[in-house]
Amino acid sequence: VARELFGKPLSKLTRDEWEELSMHLYTMYRTRDAIVSAIHPLRLVLKQLGYDKEEIKELFPYPSSVKAKSRHEDPPPYVPGEVLDRVVFSIYEDVYRALFCLMRITGARIEEITLLKRRNIISDDDGIYVRFDVTKNGLRREIPLNWPGFERHLKVFLAWYYGQHPDRDNDDAWLFPRTTDLSKPVPRNFAYLALKRAAKKIAKRDREVHKYLSYIHPHQFRHTRAYELVFANWNVRWIMYYMGWKKIDMVLRYTRAFELRQVYKMMINGKQDNNGNNVKVCPRCHALVPVNAKFCPYCGLRLVDYDIEEVIRKTKDKEKLLRLAMLLVEKAGAESLKELLVSR
Repeated sequence: VARELFGKPLSKLTRDEWEELSMHLYTMYRTRDAIVSAIHPLRLVLKQLGYDKEEIKELFPYPSSVKAKSRHEDPPPYVPGEVLDRVVFSIYEDVYRALFCLMRITGARIEEITLLKRRNIISDDDGIYVRFDVTKNGLRREIPLNWPGFERHLKVFLAWYYGQHPDRDNDDAWLFPRTTDLSKPVPRNFAYLALKRAAKKIAKRDREVHKYLSYIHPHQFRHTRAYELVFANWNVRWIMYYMGWKKIDMVLRYTRAFELRQVYKMMINGKQDNNGNNVKVCPRCHALVPVNAKFCPYCGLRLVDYDIEEVIRKTKDKEKLLRLAMLLVEKAGAESLKELLVSR
């Protein structure tokens, strides 16, 4: 980068050129990890060139004092559950197919699923539960498998797999053991490869799977289940318990599809498809849908035209909303809407 900007190596840069290089790097790299990886070797070079600690800290401060773009700034991608179901049932190995069936129902992390044992499947008069003892943040939880709304075909296959378990007489056996060694759980990377291999195979003949192919990975099952719970209007506390979250901020990541900013984007940014038809953007899955569609055919979101005056009147923080709306209007160039907002 230094040779591209100044045409000389780092050892011959002046103080002003170091400042320009610093501004360029902080602009080019947006995430915290990328900034640290970029500036750490440069701080060592400055130390070798004789700069003191205060000058190094001034030129290349660590991200604790730099406002970097957070990875939680944008909502996670959404993949319809039907697409994931098709990929799961195209997996050849029964153990991996059952593993992702359970991930599809519970939305648990893959490391939590692989560490389950047969005793974690609990059956009583109220139904069948999955108890997660080993979790990322230490929150234990029990997820019932017989709640209404869950996919029946997934539960049927799980019941078949549980009955055909290779070590079904031992309650301390791993629920998803290796085929070559029953005393060890399946490796996570093997499960990842099995999922990607099945997704690539079915994407050759399924256009919808091919559309979401780059988003299909084990953690996407968790994203999709969280979206489904939010779209079903579950109580926030129930969602936090179900997904194993300590903070409500995680739920808010998945509700940003309903934010007013996304609605304005869909209303203002008029687009046309390749055939010249007028379309609009779904704020949840970002798919192009007909301009007069009432529901998104991909994710099922209700696409209604919000009355801007009514939204502004009901919003408490009117000044913040007006600033946001004006910014979006200026980008879209809708003069009539700008006049309406100015008059309010």
